[in-house]
Amino acid sequence: MAAKKNSSSSISYSDLVAQIKNKQFAPVYLLHGEEPFFIDRLCKMFEEGILEPEERDFNQVVLYGKDTEVDMVLANAKQFPFGSPYRVVILKEAKELKKIELLDSYVENPSPQTILIVCYKYGKLKQSKTYNKHGVVFVSEGVKDWNLAAWIQDLASQTFNYKLNPQTAAMLSEHIGNDLSRIFTEFQKLQVALPAGSEITPDVVEKYIGISKEYNIFELQDALGSRNLSKVYNIMLNFTMHLKDNPNIRTISMLYSYYHKMIRYHLLPDKSNDALKTIFGNLSPNFIARNVGIANNHTLPQLTKIISILREYDLKCKGVDSSNDDAELLKEMIYKITHV
Repeated sequence: MAAKKNSSSSISYSDLVAQIKNKQFAPVYLLHGEEPFFIDRLCKMFEEGILEPEERDFNQVVLYGKDTEVDMVLANAKQFPFGSPYRVVILKEAKELKKIELLDSYVENPSPQTILIVCYKYGKLKQSKTYNKHGVVFVSEGVKDWNLAAWIQDLASQTFNYKLNPQTAAMLSEHIGNDLSRIFTEFQKLQVALPAGSEITPDVVEKYIGISKEYNIFELQDALGSRNLSKVYNIMLNFTMHLKDNPNIRTISMLYSYYHKMIRYHLLPDKSNDALKTIFGNLSPNFIARNVGIANNHTLPQLTKIISILREYDLKCKGVDSSNDDAELLKEMIYKITHV
């Protein structure tokens, strides 16, 4: 099947994945944006999904922007395929290619026998309008924090065929944060130990990913929110003994996000389910209801004071107006928060 021109200006990740699986190709692709994960995944799909393995030696070339020039990209794109319907040219690290705008003349009149894929990470290509007009453009954007746990659930079920409940997904999102590549890698590691269809429980997360089901930031937040002081101090003491795994800066950042969500809830004029999801995440109704209950158990002045404490100790942990070690700073901070 010859490469066909696609008139759409941009495309979603799922639609582009479907096109690759269905062998529906355009002559030129631009993958650009701030989030590298989706660009890397699509690039790998193109590498493995266009040509058969035996066709790649003669008809597929991967170039790197920092190690090549525009003339070399053009020369490869203009070659005819040998024993294959396509010639595939993949340009990685395109942001490092000098005078990349000189590719525009080719993009305006691409070879029908070539599929050119330009991977431009950590930014947007200024000349994207040319690619919009003559090829397919994918804009890679990160996952919003409020939707991260739901994204992790979808990744587990759709890509890895694992079962993952909202609470465990939230635990992963809180601990790992918005590092999509690391989240994907952790699931890849699980494939060695867990067969498809398995359920990822907190025990599994603790054993294979290394996040303690008893002593993690998610459990600390839960204990602080419910004012379970005994549990708060047990977790705090565990953190002081494992500061390498639970550095104060990350703990403060996570707690700041946790309490800031409560402030946003109090200030929210519209408390509909859709509005609540933008704050607490796209989680189950029961899980959101629990977060709402915790927020209602804190007054706005209390939450404002806690945010002030977190800011104070963020500076102290960075060496501003404090000579105490990290363990003592954590104890002081938790004590103050529990006594607001």
